Amino acid sequence: MTDKIESFPAQGPASVRLNGSRLQERRAAAIVNPASGLANDYLNLFNEIVMLIEQLPGMPELIDDILQWRPVSYQSYFANSILPGRTSALEAYATLDSSFRRDFETVVADLDRRAVGAVAAIRRLHKATPGSSSSAAMAELCTRAGENLREILLKATQLVNHGTHMVHETEQERADRLLYGNMRQAD
Repeated sequence: MTDKIESFPAQGPASVRLNGSRLQERRAAAIVNPASGLANDYLNLFNEIVMLIEQLPGMPELIDDILQWRPVSYQSYFANSILPGRTSALEAYATLDSSFRRDFETVVADLDRRAVGAVAAIRRLHKATPGSSSSAAMAELCTRAGENLREILLKATQLVNHGTHMVHETEQERADRLLYGNMRQAD
C-alpha cells in the first residue's frame, strides 16, 4: 500500500500577514465616510464629554474626568490615535474641499467653545460649593449644557454623515415629516 501525500497551499505566517493586512485595509477604509471624507470617530471626543456632563449629577465621581477634558483638533485626534484607519482619516481630511473643511471646522470650533464653557461653569460651581456635583443647581447646569452641546453635535454629525449633501431641515420640519409621513403610511 502506497501512501499518497497531497499538497495544500501554504497557510503559514506570510498568508496570515496578508489576510491581516487586508483586514486592516478594509477597517481603515471603513473609518472614513465616503459622503463627507470625515471619520465619525472624531465626534466621540464630544459624545464623551456630553455623556459625562449629563451623568454628573447622579455620579459625582465623574467631576475629575470632566474637569480634565480638553478640546483636540481633528488632525491631532487621529495623529495620536491607535485606530487602524487613522492614516486614511488624515489623508482624506487633507484632500477635503476647502469650503467644506472650513464649514466643519467652524462647527467644531463652536463645539469646542461650548464644551470648554460648560466645563468652566461646572468648575466654578464645584469650587464655589464643595460637594455640589449632585446638587439641584449642578443638575440644572448639566442639563442645559448637555442640550446645548447636543444641538451643535447634531450639526457636526450631519456634516460627517452627509457631507455637502446635507438636508437643511429644522427640528420642526423633521418632526412634521416624520409625523405626517407615518400618518400617510397608516392610511
